[in-house]
Amino acid sequence: MEVLRTLAATAIHLLAGVRQIRDVSRPQRESENESDRAGRLGELEVALLFQGVSGALVFQSLRVPDSERKGRREIDLVILTKKKIYVIEVKNWAGTVKIQRDGSWCQIRRNGTTHTLPDVVEDTKFRASLLEAYIARRGVKLPTDFIDYKVFLINPDCSPVDEILYQPEVLTSEQWQSFLDQEVSQESWFRSILTTLNGKDTTHEQLKYILSTAPTWDKLYLEGGGIAVGDFMYFRGRPEDMLALQNVKRSNTCYIEMQHVRSWLRNTIGFLFGMNMEVKLLCTARDVREAGGFLKRKHAQQVFEARVRPDLEIVFRVVGSSKPESFLVNSVSGLSLSV
Repeated sequence: MEVLRTLAATAIHLLAGVRQIRDVSRPQRESENESDRAGRLGELEVALLFQGVSGALVFQSLRVPDSERKGRREIDLVILTKKKIYVIEVKNWAGTVKIQRDGSWCQIRRNGTTHTLPDVVEDTKFRASLLEAYIARRGVKLPTDFIDYKVFLINPDCSPVDEILYQPEVLTSEQWQSFLDQEVSQESWFRSILTTLNGKDTTHEQLKYILSTAPTWDKLYLEGGGIAVGDFMYFRGRPEDMLALQNVKRSNTCYIEMQHVRSWLRNTIGFLFGMNMEVKLLCTARDVREAGGFLKRKHAQQVFEARVRPDLEIVFRVVGSSKPESFLVNSVSGLSLSV
């Protein structure tokens, strides 16, 4: 009987260990809801298209100071050319979009639910003015009408009312489709600003530096393709893991790639024989620029490694959430850190 009890206790212990391993091996749920994820994917789609255009530089999710609200306002995309800056607001909305009496925009989804925002065109114009003020504070006074703004409605199932369609700042889903069907540089409003200037344009180089070093969101790339956007807070884990990460800081690291071993059998054998499972972190050093100038000489980016247990937690506050969430490093494929 005593032998049976011992065998039963051993079996329970092994089963608990296997469950622990399976829990560590299983990626966590995605943090973003479907609406947020659709919006982020829409921004990425637009960014990727313009990144392929010669003469255009694309910057995503810039966060510029708003002194009235004593915080920051996010700009989906900023496109820089030699002749103009465009502030782009991307809406991946489906359903009907109407303008209400107070000027706000109301999205009516096919399931009957609604989503209301202040006048999107006016709000985008305001964000453009915040960006212009931010650039001025960093030492560049933009010429009149150098900065412009657009609202992209990219979802083919979006049906805005005529009052929205007739606004010149709005790019409809049909117009967006024409961007996908032909070279983007053939579009008249965009082609006119792609003229290449001869020689080195100092102002353009300054703007490129300012926009490339402007604050943005951190991005947590989840296993399975999800993306959580927000603010990385800190790592939380065993003392040996925290020691391994002591040199991984925002000031010196711009991206962390997580390399996982996904073999359940290997993890189980490792647990039974007392071998620690590990996740290898490949940390890309932040591009350091020389003080006292812009875009002078870049130091070569270096990659350094850190090895941690898969139960290490990444504490991350997702956009729109008041409380931070914890993500197991084993459920994450990458972490991008803003300046």
